[in-house]
Amino acid sequence: MATEVNGRPREAFHRLLAPFVAFWCLLVPSTARPTPHHTIRIGIAGTNGAITKVKRLDVEKYLLGVLPQEMAPEWPIEALKAQAVVARTYAYSQLGRFGGQGFDLTSDTRSQVYKKPAAPAPLVRRAVTETAGEVLGWRGKLLGIYYHACCGGHTTSPNSAWGYTKPAPPPLRGVADRYCRHSPYAHWSSYVSAKDLLASLGHKRLLGATLRSFSIAAKDRAGYALWFKARIGGRTLRFAAYRVRQALGNALPSLRIMKIRRSKAGYEFFGEGLGHGVGLCQWGARGMADRGYRYEAILKHYFPGSVLSVVVN
Repeated sequence: MATEVNGRPREAFHRLLAPFVAFWCLLVPSTARPTPHHTIRIGIAGTNGAITKVKRLDVEKYLLGVLPQEMAPEWPIEALKAQAVVARTYAYSQLGRFGGQGFDLTSDTRSQVYKKPAAPAPLVRRAVTETAGEVLGWRGKLLGIYYHACCGGHTTSPNSAWGYTKPAPPPLRGVADRYCRHSPYAHWSSYVSAKDLLASLGHKRLLGATLRSFSIAAKDRAGYALWFKARIGGRTLRFAAYRVRQALGNALPSLRIMKIRRSKAGYEFFGEGLGHGVGLCQWGARGMADRGYRYEAILKHYFPGSVLSVVVN
């Protein structure tokens, strides 16, 4: 049963089960404020992505090396606190993901970027210390959590971002967001040649064909492209938008695309946001913090219905 402790919702004495391993977390109200000591194994990735060594770290010390890589360490403290809770929840929820390889998380973008800090920035240390052990839960389980740079006006669900078929829980279905409008990534345009577009569609038999038109076939309620429609030769085909974006990489900053216009020997895309658009919008968190919102309110906005809780064992 959810309780109110110092104005904060807590899932008192509930256990959260991480999805990858039989790992249980006992959650208590924050008035107890325990100091958690949980060790995780980090696969340190080299420049080519290969794991060069495995490092064991206390979760809280691990976060000191994650926060400055995933969010600017000079950003407002309440935004950094929100990021700390999200990064901690992600770490716990991913325990055992790479268990067959002898570690839990990687130090690169396959998990969260981690680099051992020479000396943690004061605000980073505060953010981790003042949220020690806090995670987000949903119906007695750790919330499978995500974050990105900028949503451009509305977050979306994992279903839209990666084609997941299992319905997303309410905290991850997307919310309207007016707080990231001042981000440098709020609006963008990008040119992609017809040749590169054809290559991104994933069919070798299409290479060398003529791309006669390219457009959005379907969007989700948040404005993210779900399907693209391409007229190639005499055929009209549909392609999953997330797969096209994965193939194009940085050429498509986001799938929140407002318009596609034919231009020269390719197409110009006009869109909003940077990243997959699921979960915490980091620029939105900064915008909320700049307006005086505390991190609890920031998390409540981006993960409605989730419960902020404290891990003790």
